[in-house]
Amino acid sequence: MFVGSSGRMYTLLFVDDHPLYREGVRRALCDAMPSLRVLLADRVSTALTVLASDADIDLCLSDFTLPDGDGLGLLGCAAREHPLVARGLLCGAPDGAMARQAKALGAVACMNKERDIQSLGLALQTLFDGGMVFDVEPLPVVAGSSLSDKRKDILRLAAKGLSNKEISALLGISERTVKDHWAYIFDQLGVSNRTEAVSQALRERLL
Repeated sequence: MFVGSSGRMYTLLFVDDHPLYREGVRRALCDAMPSLRVLLADRVSTALTVLASDADIDLCLSDFTLPDGDGLGLLGCAAREHPLVARGLLCGAPDGAMARQAKALGAVACMNKERDIQSLGLALQTLFDGGMVFDVEPLPVVAGSSLSDKRKDILRLAAKGLSNKEISALLGISERTVKDHWAYIFDQLGVSNRTEAVSQALRERLL
């Protein structure tokens, strides 16, 4: 039986949109850890509702891809609205950029779904005892100086909802040049699209 060092019961909120996997993890964890209560949610909105209605949740563990957002967005909301709840990711193929973003949001875990229940249970024990579990090494946080003023301008305008064409007109550069700047921004922030870039820049206080 896995229990925290205090010997008390712990509550986990597990967020995943695959019903069979979600329920399978719940049953297996409850069998392996009789001191564990597992609550379930299938999306960001449901998870936030559960967090708001249950004050006993110790840890929120989420998949990355969800129907109405992503796990990092959920971690950010949870950090602001429920700062006393520990937070982490349990997802397929996490990478260093994802781990870095999770850690920047105050997450205590970024774990791979390939873990078996025994390994996951041991990881949960570490988390409930106040530790951290990262299956991949977080990439270093990018310093603000790594982005030029022009690239920060592009991010600011994108945050306001402007298209690449509108950004190019305002900055007096070609649309092709804007796209080239985006490629550099994506690489530096470890993201793959404009929305993620703006979110990450805001989280790292680059804007």
